[in-house]
Amino acid sequence: MVGELDACVFTFTASGTHPPAHLLSDEKFASLEGEQIYLFLVAQAELIWYTELMKSTDEDAFQVTIHRFLTEMDAAAQATGHLDQAQLYVPASVTTDGWVASQNAWISEVGLDLIECKLHGQKRVSATFDDFSKTHPDWLPDQLQQLKDDFDSVLNASSLASYSQRVRRNRERYADEPMLLKRLDILKHKRFLFTNHLKHKDASAYSAPLDRSMRFLDKKLIKFGQYRAEDAINPMVNAWAIVNNLRQFLPDAKKAGQSLAEHFGVQLKGMPWMEALNLCTVGSLDAMLAPTF
Repeated sequence: MVGELDACVFTFTASGTHPPAHLLSDEKFASLEGEQIYLFLVAQAELIWYTELMKSTDEDAFQVTIHRFLTEMDAAAQATGHLDQAQLYVPASVTTDGWVASQNAWISEVGLDLIECKLHGQKRVSATFDDFSKTHPDWLPDQLQQLKDDFDSVLNASSLASYSQRVRRNRERYADEPMLLKRLDILKHKRFLFTNHLKHKDASAYSAPLDRSMRFLDKKLIKFGQYRAEDAINPMVNAWAIVNNLRQFLPDAKKAGQSLAEHFGVQLKGMPWMEALNLCTVGSLDAMLAPTF
């Protein structure tokens, strides 16, 4: 296993949670002795299920890391009885930020519905609009607003058919604008990525929930700067993820009095979250929370 987090989080399957059907996946840039590295994360909304150091973000590196994640999930789900010994864990969907190497690796490793975060798509559309407005100073504000509304209607479509129709209509409407046509071609190419979330009730169109959890990690990275020792990275990120999953929300939060782990089904049986955290780090939480028959 890669660090203590795997042992900890996977024991949650024995205490109320199930292996998630819908995942979020992202990579975070970090620094090791001045060299850029990457932290690979898999989550169920804000709940972190897996983390691992990556030194590269090419497709082969992603494939190795994703395969390791899936193998860990196989073992955990089989050990907790969520899967038979002959069964393998197969998620239904994964939402990514649009990194092609990551998307290709997910598809290569497991058959699922790939979803691209709509926020990242909207940002790329906005960047196109910025470039377009600079090269078309004669366009009036009302025209630019209409342009924005037309493109927003594509990403906000309620079905694949509606999405495709809106791309086609916009291609006709802006047939004389190569810059806009290029963006529409990209949207057409990604029509499944931006609509696959509609096929599943609980799949996310956005990777924002994972981003929210990662802000906690951002604060830690800002404080101590870069990593100094490679062998300390996985344990540190794993420790952060354990705290992220088990710390209780403040009284004014929507999940006040709960931790993310409890929100997603973990039964702590009245155990204070700090005690659960301590037990988790020494690999004893599963024994304390194991169901009795």
